[in-house]
Amino acid sequence: MRRTRHLALLALLALLALPACLPGSIGFLRDVDGQTWAARFDVAVGPASGPAVRLPVDLTLTFRQTGADVTADASLEYSSPLLRLQTDGLMALTGRLGFDDRLDLESRSGLLTFEGRFVRNRLIGTVAIAGVAPVGDVEFTRVR
Repeated sequence: MRRTRHLALLALLALLALPACLPGSIGFLRDVDGQTWAARFDVAVGPASGPAVRLPVDLTLTFRQTGADVTADASLEYSSPLLRLQTDGLMALTGRLGFDDRLDLESRSGLLTFEGRFVRNRLIGTVAIAGVAPVGDVEFTRVR
């Protein structure tokens, strides 16, 4: 009887540990590999004491994931009838994805950072451009 309980307990532990042994998955860690998420938000630009101009910005993140380590190719674009600004190619961000669905990303140059978390089918957080224009509560939705 006691031996049967020990075997059942070992089998249960093996079933719980199995997802951690499969390539590309770690327990209950969210899988974002190959997914693209996008958001449109306004960045206020102007002197500290004067009026600010709100510029609409599009940010797209395409993820590659190895366990909890995440790399994102980011493209940042501002477009209006008078002016169009866009990052040259893609900017690489690196960071980690937590078991609590928290995601922290930063470019090597520090030009772009993201701190946020996945909430159901949304990614919500704070984007900082050049460390001086943080925009909170940016909501990303999955594009593909």
